[in-house]
Amino acid sequence: MKKSDRLTLPLLALSSALLLSGAALAAEDKKPEAAPTAAAPVAVPAKPVAAQPVAFTVPDPVAVVNGKPIPKAMFDQYAQQLRGRTKVDSPESSKALVDQLIMETLLLQEAAKQKLADDPQIKLQLEMMQDNLLAGSVVRKMLSENAPSEEAIKKEYDTAVAAMKGKEYKASHILVDSEAKAKEIIEELNKGAKFSELAKTKSSDSSAANGGDLGWFAPSMMVPPFAQAAAKLEKGKYSEQPVQTQFGWHVILLEDTRDATPPSLEELKPQIAQMLQSKVVNDYLEKLKSGAKIEVKEIQIVEAKPAPTAAKDSKPEEKK
Repeated sequence: MKKSDRLTLPLLALSSALLLSGAALAAEDKKPEAAPTAAAPVAVPAKPVAAQPVAFTVPDPVAVVNGKPIPKAMFDQYAQQLRGRTKVDSPESSKALVDQLIMETLLLQEAAKQKLADDPQIKLQLEMMQDNLLAGSVVRKMLSENAPSEEAIKKEYDTAVAAMKGKEYKASHILVDSEAKAKEIIEELNKGAKFSELAKTKSSDSSAANGGDLGWFAPSMMVPPFAQAAAKLEKGKYSEQPVQTQFGWHVILLEDTRDATPPSLEELKPQIAQMLQSKVVNDYLEKLKSGAKIEVKEIQIVEAKPAPTAAKDSKPEEKK
């Protein structure tokens, strides 16, 4: 058997085992309840009794495989990782998880017999997994000790809200590919044509189906020439001159304006907290970097030389 095959088979077996065990746990969650037995008729209907949780104890160790105990701490760790995907809150689902741990232990014992841990490629992968786990643990520990305070979140929210103050506009537009066409549309509007009907028949924008309606928008959401032209219009008026942007020529109808309403603190709190956490991590990494002695080796670039091509239909010279 090839070395690569020797490595692949245990890994495939492990993957299959984990998938099968996961399916068993999921199936346990979806197991139908037993049909209720018929009760004797009574004069007054009995009140339904809430199902009581089943009390059970997980032993320590949960199993012993070829003399090797599987500690309850490992069971608890696996159960925690499964939380959110499936429940381990019954004797049956706990038994399924124990079976999964037994299967994994058997595969690990087989890997030890085959001395797979001595393979250089597997050694490197294990080192990378360990490095990733340790590096991530450092960041998580640092964040748990430097979680953004409520005051910091509120301050960042107030700064963001101050930047959001301004107007929002509700407008429609008709987009065409030339200034001449835009001027013709303005002339039709001057004669009493309905803006929405012209938008449906003449606009090349995706908003044409809705009569050119763009809904509410902040100036920052539009390209500057469009936003500036809309801001100068009176409510209910359309642009008397075509407005050019990189998309073409626009005729704009301003329908309404309002003061911008920023989202509430509760709505923005998760995003602000995440942003502050990212800043804490970046500052922490920069601090580590500034205090370290780092030597970056230059990457050597070697230009590939084209392979020599043999002359077409070349034949060895015949001896005379």
